[in-house]
Amino acid sequence: MLQFKYNQIIIKQKNMTDLTTPVVKLVSDEEVSGEAKKIFEQMRAKSGKVPTWMRVMANCDDTLAGFSALFSSVMDDAPTDKLLKWKIAYVVSELNKCHYCVSVSTSQLEAMGLDEESLSEIEQVCKTEECIAIEYAKAVTMAAYKVDDALMKKMKEHFTDQQIVEITSVIGLFNYINRFNDALRVFPEVK
Repeated sequence: MLQFKYNQIIIKQKNMTDLTTPVVKLVSDEEVSGEAKKIFEQMRAKSGKVPTWMRVMANCDDTLAGFSALFSSVMDDAPTDKLLKWKIAYVVSELNKCHYCVSVSTSQLEAMGLDEESLSEIEQVCKTEECIAIEYAKAVTMAAYKVDDALMKKMKEHFTDQQIVEITSVIGLFNYINRFNDALRVFPEVK
């Protein structure tokens, strides 16, 4: 069994030889082309670097372009509050045990003013509508086909149809990127 330690988290996996390197190549700045090249440039201008997941996804530049457009559209600030979206992203990523996305969503939530204690109590200390959205996120992540009428009724009492679609999109987006990162062994960059 191989162990990989990241920020006090021990990741143990059987039958895996290397948990520190993605299983596909990281596309370099010299190799990137097309729409992916523009996305790399935008990311570098915004944050000073191109994250590992993006270099992995750039192996299929159409996928990177589509995902980037979807991410921007889903995670913008309307109609659902951006803080709620990142709380949902955090809860979904925690449920899926995606260390990369937990790291990213934690950073986003800290930048929005949440401290470590607030993060650890994210499901206990929330406004009614946030608690319902988190309950919905957990239900959809665990077994979307089992989301019952009672939970949907609560969602409809607190959110518009547009917000429900957007919240569901956040859940789907992070379920996708959680699995993408974990399957391809994209772990958080060491700070």
